[in-house]
Amino acid sequence: MNTSNEKSYILHSRKFRESSQLVDFFSRDYGRVRAVAKGVRGRKRPKGNILQSFTPLLLSWRGNGELKNLTTVEPSGNSVYLQGEMLYVGLYLNELLVRLLPEHVPHESLFDCYDVLIAQLSKSSDSEPLLRRFELLLLEEIGYGLDLTVELSEDRSIAVGERYHFTPHHGFVHFDPFSDQDERSLYEGAHLLAIANEDYALAEVRRSAKRLLRCALQAQLGERPLLSRQLFR
Repeated sequence: MNTSNEKSYILHSRKFRESSQLVDFFSRDYGRVRAVAKGVRGRKRPKGNILQSFTPLLLSWRGNGELKNLTTVEPSGNSVYLQGEMLYVGLYLNELLVRLLPEHVPHESLFDCYDVLIAQLSKSSDSEPLLRRFELLLLEEIGYGLDLTVELSEDRSIAVGERYHFTPHHGFVHFDPFSDQDERSLYEGAHLLAIANEDYALAEVRRSAKRLLRCALQAQLGERPLLSRQLFR
């Protein structure tokens, strides 16, 4: 299998043997791919200097097994310089993709969203709306999308003025004040509808969205904590 000039982003890299790197990257047409970049850590490093996160690249690789070999690396745009909170957001995005995307499954819409989001992070001082949009799309792409407008168990519309209990595998259920449901897992119907409309003007909606997406993503990530989240703390 030979693949040429695929628009890609490096998600993670680590040392491999004496002079190579093992890289996970996100390509538009082939999804997440793992490959060896040979000879990039020696004195002559034709590829190592641009194998950086947040840099749009054109990658070519070959190989029939799970582990590919990078053959050429070319920049396809300017590197994005992230610092402070935005750097942690970028690292968080990359870790989510490495942990949740299966290998060799294309996700064109998610790649396009990531491409735009990385560029926006370098210019925006408010990452939350951008981040929440990406998290919702990621869940949809891996088959665990959230319908924020319908109470799935009864097929009723989410209503303003009502409250709902959320569990990752059962969706939203109308809150019964006489039940033993934990009120800490409740969400206002108005907040859910605002999230569905990407309306994050209210601080309360932002808090609800962050709590909801963390719960939904954690169910797919499992017990192993995110390193990027620990770094941010």
